[in-house]
Amino acid sequence: MKLSKEHIERLREMLARPGQRIVVVSHTNPDGDAVGSSLAWAEVLRTMGHAVTCVVPNKFPYFLDWMPGIDEIVVFKTDTEGRAARAIAEADMIFCLDFNDFSPIEALGEEVTKSPAMRILVDHHIDPAIPARYVYSDTQRIATSEMVYLLAEKTGLLPHLDKEGATCLY
Repeated sequence: MKLSKEHIERLREMLARPGQRIVVVSHTNPDGDAVGSSLAWAEVLRTMGHAVTCVVPNKFPYFLDWMPGIDEIVVFKTDTEGRAARAIAEADMIFCLDFNDFSPIEALGEEVTKSPAMRILVDHHIDPAIPARYVYSDTQRIATSEMVYLLAEKTGLLPHLDKEGATCLY
């Protein structure tokens, strides 16, 4: 399900208001696509003036440690301070990247489900089952990173994709 022009315009308008609290969530055992797309999208949103928290259910592989911003990701499973739960509870928007159902994010799914925040799904897997206000699902895309780039392009946010964000998409 591709975003309609109307949905793209609404999303652009919502994101144009700086200072929003946004959480970007990706799946358990996050791979390069999950981590890279999350970090890149977070960077786009931060350059627009939003407060962004990236959350993954468990630790990502060490070989992704080179990615810009990787040290800012909150690992839900080891988050003893409750940063992830607090960010999700206080969020205005939650972007769900690279998963199509809550089961791949385990206990983190409970936090996302009970949050009153607006959910936006960006994913390339079949049969999206996440209740979200906006669903950008395209099984013809090879990676969520590609979809994040296209989303930034369609919403006119591509100028906010800096070198660090582009590096993460790569």
